[in-house]
Order: sequence, then structure tokens, then C-alpha cells
Amino acid sequence: MNCNNCKGACIKKGFYKTTQRYQCKVCGRHQRQVYRNRKYCTTFDEQIAVLNKEGVGISSISRILSIPRASVQRRIERMKKDKPKPVFTETGQVYEVDELYTYIGRKSNPCYIMYAINRKTKQVIDFVCGARSRENISRLINTLLGLSPQRIYTDKLNVFGSVIPDFLHRTFQYRTNHIERKNLTLRTHLKRLSRKTICYSKSKDMLEACFRLYVWK
Repeated sequence: MNCNNCKGACIKKGFYKTTQRYQCKVCGRHQRQVYRNRKYCTTFDEQIAVLNKEGVGISSISRILSIPRASVQRRIERMKKDKPKPVFTETGQVYEVDELYTYIGRKSNPCYIMYAINRKTKQVIDFVCGARSRENISRLINTLLGLSPQRIYTDKLNVFGSVIPDFLHRTFQYRTNHIERKNLTLRTHLKRLSRKTICYSKSKDMLEACFRLYVWK
């Protein structure tokens, strides 16, 4: 057998399950003469997006589509890059802002998804993943201020009052009902955000990619 990379001669080097494995004598790469997995193609992209929205984790998507888990992860990350953030030109709208708690890797490493929705259309305008800090929240609020909002409703977290102008900011009771219901929908549809489950995010990048794929795909 000749190497698929450099066309050098290969020697037998153990087995992968029951399939003979080879190693190139020139470049040292390991390979097989026959691969069993179906070749990954772009026709799976839409299926991955749909399964992600329906509460299916990455491992489950891999089993359903019979493709490697690493291929699913790489394709989600690629779709994140291929799908830019939408450009919103609306003005004079009412927005609701809230934060969603989760964690990365372990519960001692908390992470928040801070996002804003249009109260009328329920569309996610922007989001930020990370610590619930003034810097991260300011990035989100600056996006809303650039749209000349009529009103911004939040909960009573102190940071919001320091970054949102007083004439726009309101914390009245029952004014964030829409985004609180959105939180419940997200926890139902995204496996990594579900409560009382063994599923969780292992990296911040994958959390952002799955969230972006859900709200903007």
C-alpha cells in the first residue's frame, strides 16, 4: 500500500478494531486502506442544525447521522463562522435583557449567556457569553443603544442600572415575561442548557456556536 499523503511505501502497523492499519515509512502517518464511516458531506448541515434545535446533543447527532463526533463539532464551528451575525436596522423598539446561567466543564466554572430580545418580534438581537461583568454587559447594551431603543427592561441586577441610561431603563414587575419564557424554551431545546442532566458544555466556543446556530440559523 502507498501512503495517501506522500505516496511512500507503507508497512503494516496493528489493527483498528478488525481493520488492518498501516504506517508510512517516509512521513510516519497512520492510515487504513478502507474506511467504514460514511464520507461527510454538506447535506448533513441542515440536519445538524435541526437536531441541535430539538435538544439532541453532539454525541447523539453523531450516532443518528452515523458520522464521527469530531466531524459534527468541526461542522458546527464552521457553520458559526459561515453564519455572520444579522444586521438589525430597527429603531424605536422595546427590548428585554436577561442572563442565563450555565457552566463550562464543571459547576465551579460558571458561565452566563447574556442576551436581548425584541419584545414584539421575540428575535434575539445580540448575546454575550462569559462572566456577568460590567464589561460583557456593556457590550450587549451598546448594541441596543445603537438601535435607538424606546425602552429597555431588565431584572434588578445592579450592573444594568450602571450601563443603561435612566430614561430608557425600567425594572418593573412582569416586564421581562417574554425573555423569561425564552429562557425556558432554550433550556428545553438545547441539550447543554437542560437542568438536572449529565449534558454540559466543555468549551465556551462550542456553547457560543450551538447558541448562535439555534437563534440565527
